[in-house]
Amino acid sequence: MPLLRPSLIVPFIAVSSVFAADFQKDIQPILERNCYECHSEKTGKKKGGFVFDDLKTFKMDIADNDVAQIRPGKPSESHFLEVIVNDGKNHMPPNENLSGAEIKKITEWISEGASFDKDAPKLAPTAVKKSLPPIMSWTSTEGKTIKAGFVRLEGDNVVLRMPANGQEASVALTRLSEASQKLARDCAAP
Repeated sequence: MPLLRPSLIVPFIAVSSVFAADFQKDIQPILERNCYECHSEKTGKKKGGFVFDDLKTFKMDIADNDVAQIRPGKPSESHFLEVIVNDGKNHMPPNENLSGAEIKKITEWISEGASFDKDAPKLAPTAVKKSLPPIMSWTSTEGKTIKAGFVRLEGDNVVLRMPANGQEASVALTRLSEASQKLARDCAAP
């Protein structure tokens, strides 16, 4: 694995706070292009109960609790982002993928607090620094691979969040391949 030069890492952290994601300029156009067809007042479709063009309704899905679709400052715990990046049956938008740049912008927006107001205070940079992909590949010692999100290390176990139902599962590190054990330790590192 190639080593990242520190000079490439530090500017990203600094730049991400200077070029914060703006909902109206950056996020809303992504949602309009990819989501409004099925999730908007304008089309009259509210599939799954989600509406993204009525900000008052959309805001009800943004909170720091276990039932919210978007958890401000916690992209890896936000179901909204999870269904965008997973490749399972609940993937959104159906039959399409957002670009890497679009996913990065949505991740930044959630990391910074998921606010509709561009002048709202952004969450501390530590939230951005700890941002992990919501879905990663984990391989067992038998060679079977699953996709799940990292939650935390608990002793000799890694706790993963299953994308299909959001439930957490504790897996013994010894049941994972060396690469997946390393991934778990890297994810838990400060």
